[in-house]
Amino acid sequence: MAVFGWALIGYACGTLPSTWIVATRRGRRDVLDAVQRFAGGADAHVVLQRVAGRAAALAAALDVLKGFTPVILATRLAGPYPIAACAIGGVAGHCWPPYLSRYAGRGLAAASGAFLGFLPLEMAIAGIVRVVGSRLKAGGLSSTIGFAAIPLIAWWRGQPFPYLLAAGAINVLIFVRRLEGISIDVRSGKRIFDAAWQRVIFDAS
Repeated sequence: MAVFGWALIGYACGTLPSTWIVATRRGRRDVLDAVQRFAGGADAHVVLQRVAGRAAALAAALDVLKGFTPVILATRLAGPYPIAACAIGGVAGHCWPPYLSRYAGRGLAAASGAFLGFLPLEMAIAGIVRVVGSRLKAGGLSSTIGFAAIPLIAWWRGQPFPYLLAAGAINVLIFVRRLEGISIDVRSGKRIFDAAWQRVIFDAS
C-alpha cells in the first residue's frame, strides 16, 4: 500500500501543468494556441521558450521542483521501493496528466527533479553531459546519453535495486513519450525505423 500511495503522490505532483500556468499568468494566449502535443517543435516548453524565454525558465524550474519535492519527501519518510514508485509516478504524471494533456511535458525536467531527489550524484553527471552536449549543438543526443547512463552509474555505485529499476523505468517513460506522434513522421514519408531513431535518440521529430 505504501508503494502505491507514494506512486499516486508522485503522479499527482507530476500533473502540475507548469507551462499552462506560466503562460496563462503571463497572458500568452498565443503560446497556448500554438502547442501541439505530438510535434516536438511545438511542444509547450519549446513554444514558451521561443516567444517568452524567461517564462520558459520559470516553467522548467517548476517542472524540476514538482519532480523533486515528492521524491525528497519520500526519502525522508519511506523506503527504497516507495521512493522508486514516487519517482516513476512523478515522471508519468508529467508526461500523461489526466487534464490539460496538450500542455504535458516530455519527461526530462520532472525526471531531473526526481533523480536529484534520490540519485543526486548520478543526475549531476547527467546534467554535465547535457550541458556539454548543448554547447556542441547536440542537446537531444546528450540528454539521451546522460539519462541512459544514470542507471549504469547507480549500479556501479551499488545503489539499491529499486533505484536501478526506477532509473531504467524513467528512461523508458521518456522514450515512449518521445515516440508519440511518430505516425505523423511516417505519413510524411519517413521510414518508421528512421523516425523512431530520430525521436528516441535525438529527441527530434
